[in-house]
Amino acid sequence: MRREDSTRGFTLLEMCCVLVIAGILAAVAGPKFLDTPAFDVRGYADELASAIRASESAAAASGCEVQLAIRPGTGYSAELPATGATCSGPFTVAVSQVDGTALAGTPPSDADISAAIVLDFNSNGSIAGPPPVANPSITVVGSPSGGTPPLTLQIDALSGFVTVP
Repeated sequence: MRREDSTRGFTLLEMCCVLVIAGILAAVAGPKFLDTPAFDVRGYADELASAIRASESAAAASGCEVQLAIRPGTGYSAELPATGATCSGPFTVAVSQVDGTALAGTPPSDADISAAIVLDFNSNGSIAGPPPVANPSITVVGSPSGGTPPLTLQIDALSGFVTVP
């Protein structure tokens, strides 16, 4: 009776070759899957919503109006009036965040807003202006446009509540 040796498996060389090829494919193709405009559009929309909420909070905390300017290509910045205690004058003093940095930011390379908007917040967090104030919206688009659907932030003028889809 003859017994056949039927050991099966992969050699160490074959396993190493497969791992090297998989590593090369992951290094080349991986960033293309993770670097998409859709993620940047969503991230920038969330960042703008946070900036709006922070501006409302700064207005409530300081008792002065806060102006948040959002412009295509350059980003956003929040400012207080120059004369502090009297809460009057032009908006020239940057709003500081908890970590001491200015409340400002720039858009990523493949996401931006469709049109400029300037929001003035009262000390109660609502949008300043005589009633009725229209509920503003901000549309964040991908660039180049067409590949990523736009996201529209809605702001309730009376409460300052921000809705991100």
